[in-house]
Amino acid sequence: MPERLVTGWLERANDRDMKIIAIANQKGGTAKTTSTAALGILLSRRGIRVHLVDADPQANLSQAFGIADLNDRFSCSLLDGAELPIDEIGENLSITPGSVALATSETQLLTAPGREYFLRASLEKTRLLENAVVLVDSPPSLGILALNCLTAAGGLIVAVQPGGFELHALASLETSVRMIRERVDPDLNVLGILLTNCHPRRRITQQVSEEVAQLHSVLGSIRTDAGLLYATTTGSILALRRSNAMDDYSAVIDRLEAEISW
Repeated sequence: MPERLVTGWLERANDRDMKIIAIANQKGGTAKTTSTAALGILLSRRGIRVHLVDADPQANLSQAFGIADLNDRFSCSLLDGAELPIDEIGENLSITPGSVALATSETQLLTAPGREYFLRASLEKTRLLENAVVLVDSPPSLGILALNCLTAAGGLIVAVQPGGFELHALASLETSVRMIRERVDPDLNVLGILLTNCHPRRRITQQVSEEVAQLHSVLGSIRTDAGLLYATTTGSILALRRSNAMDDYSAVIDRLEAEISW
């Protein structure tokens, strides 16, 4: 296991206007969106300015907060290389909401010069506080939108749900990360792995934890939590104050704080 969660990313992030972290996995159903929302809310409650970016055409992150991008502003900004739209959703917390139009944008980006850098360019033009933390909910794929998310990011958190096929997906993501480092973003660092929807007593949870730990640090195990799932799907996650899973996410932030100066 790596001795440090982050190697060099902190120094890079301190030199930039924003700290940008992508939460990703090419496989769907790994609680990427829930993790992005929970981490964002908990960081904002600690007085840290957080901006969320919903880069998934399914727009589930936006739905978790009960909002929608009816005018497809994110898609338009991305294609125009313009600053991203910002919707304030809570104290110290804002979001760039997504929409299904991002799927069309992905098709258009495929033939665009510099197609990997569109999100980075838009983020650089977006007026956020210098100490803002940006959390990007990446789409469950390895397409051009996901590539944009990883290229824009300095840090990557991988959400993994213990199961039989998760390690295969993680291996493919590892290949993509190596490719991005070699060709696009040499400063991309994997901050660690989040094990989500965990049943602590199930053998598969411990088995997957031990196997992924050979690749990267395990930031924590997030317990299955019906309350958090309900709050996310009903657009009321901001109102959720305590739950087992939220306590687990809080412990993940404590672990990250040992390495990252938010």
